[in-house]
Amino acid sequence: MALLDRASALLLPTTPEPDSPPRVLRWMSDHEDAQPTVAHATAPHAAAPAVMQSLPFDIIHTLLEFTDIIDLVNLCSTCKSLRAHLKNDSIWRRECLSYGVRDLTYFGGQSAYAVFARLLHPYGPLIGLWANDSPFYGKILEFRLFNGDETEQGGIIGEVWTSPSMAPADSPAPPTYARAVKLSFERADADADSPDPCPGAKDSAGTVNVFCDQGTTPPSRHRSSLVRLSATNLGKFLQFYRRKVNLPDFPPHISPWYDTRRALPHTPELPETTAHHRELIKLFPAARLPAVFVAPTAVLKPAAISIRCARSSAQCPCQALHATTLPFANLDARTPRYYPLKSVILSGADPSADAWSVAVLDGIWYGSYGPNGTECIYLAHDEDLETVEATKITGDVHVPRGCVSWIVHLPLESQRETLQGYWAAVRADDVVPRRVLMGHGTIAGRGFTDMAIVELMAGVISEDQIDIFWTEIHEFRTYKRYKGRPTTS
Repeated sequence: MALLDRASALLLPTTPEPDSPPRVLRWMSDHEDAQPTVAHATAPHAAAPAVMQSLPFDIIHTLLEFTDIIDLVNLCSTCKSLRAHLKNDSIWRRECLSYGVRDLTYFGGQSAYAVFARLLHPYGPLIGLWANDSPFYGKILEFRLFNGDETEQGGIIGEVWTSPSMAPADSPAPPTYARAVKLSFERADADADSPDPCPGAKDSAGTVNVFCDQGTTPPSRHRSSLVRLSATNLGKFLQFYRRKVNLPDFPPHISPWYDTRRALPHTPELPETTAHHRELIKLFPAARLPAVFVAPTAVLKPAAISIRCARSSAQCPCQALHATTLPFANLDARTPRYYPLKSVILSGADPSADAWSVAVLDGIWYGSYGPNGTECIYLAHDEDLETVEATKITGDVHVPRGCVSWIVHLPLESQRETLQGYWAAVRADDVVPRRVLMGHGTIAGRGFTDMAIVELMAGVISEDQIDIFWTEIHEFRTYKRYKGRPTTS
């Protein structure tokens, strides 16, 4: 029993100190003095096997189930007998299961080890939402795991959120999902004359490929690349004749929507270009202005990912999904940078309840912006000030992505009755908000010109709906909470 306790102490997970060596090496280092006749260089490799090899195979394997994958590999690399456990398929199936892969049937005949080591471990951090810095409009890209079926091989699929260009003021449209990219073990020449192997067929290469893929049948896709880019201080500007407009830094130095807990893919990082247009824009023909250009700013944008395709936009329709065509000249030929977006989806709370607070409004919402259509915003509250700030994740040609669309706060007790009365006077229908908030919003002319801060009122209609009355334009706009992808039966 004492022997089992020692092995359990070695393998059971604990919280490591930052930048500390693997748990196995720490344990062996602590027991070096017990081997006085063994050279210092070989002692760390002698202690662990002496303990572990005395245990039955099934007990060792059970203990390994409680070990994270990094420590497991470190431990099993100490000797040949323990290394044999790395060949046990159940270990890698367990790791695949942590990503939601329960069945490997449609992963090109690859082993559990190959699926984990070549697809899930390096590219698993992609799963979730990403927001890009495309000027003015911005885009949201959602990666999800696809387990495959009888017609298509499994992999990681990236879909761009799309919204109609026009939406009724009181009925914004939830996003639809357009496939744009896929990572899988499928062959790189899938769009050539030779057909793809069936989804479950063995592919001896075992290489993960990245495709521009629209999900059509038969497959219509071609090779692209997903790159990890270094941090950059370049920002975007719009140059008019004798006038320059600064577009919001994306993300800014402090951003409520940027997910700092998310990791980037475990792939080599490429340096972002430092080329900019600060001098070139001075020589740009006035007849072709306004024009978007890039130049250094004081804000350092963190590392990001980008989807790159060697084909022209005319040959690859997926490129239009990542960046909407601008109504201005554009000197920036770079592909958009994607940053991790928080995927906060709260259930909401009854606004009329005494325990209600602005904190329950946090997360992604979508709302109507008149002729600009439906846009996505991220709501974040400030507990001390009792305010809610709405940042545009996608924008339009007037107020771009990254700009604070509006900010509201709870009124004083003495103001509530007056606000409720004013709401009833300007609202034509019988919709009565359960709570009324007051604040300010951003409006601007085409190209983010003549930007102004105007007063507004916000009515919390229900757990998942907010109506904003923009006093400057005397119009109501509706915002609805994003509740995640619709479930399929």
